[in-house]
Amino acid sequence: MTEADITWTRPVELELPCGLTRRFLNAYDALDFLDAEWPTRRGYAYERAIRLCRQALRGSRSSELARSAFLAAAAEAGISQCLNPARHVSFRPQRNRDVA
Repeated sequence: MTEADITWTRPVELELPCGLTRRFLNAYDALDFLDAEWPTRRGYAYERAIRLCRQALRGSRSSELARSAFLAAAAEAGISQCLNPARHVSFRPQRNRDVA
């Protein structure tokens, strides 16, 4: 299985309770967040997202199914999907275009 097999067609961007926006590109990113930083460790959607992300990484389930489950877990936990591109924060250095 390659990284292309588990990368989602569209990233998931969530507005975290602390005010930051976080981007998730694949089932691995989602599972890491669910395991290490998720605000609540209970609920049907949370358990399903954990299970489907693990199965997607093993290749036994669709990565896009894991994406849908991750979004459902976010909704269950009260975490909103970021739909406003103006709120996205980039941590990439910006090139100064005025420099000759």
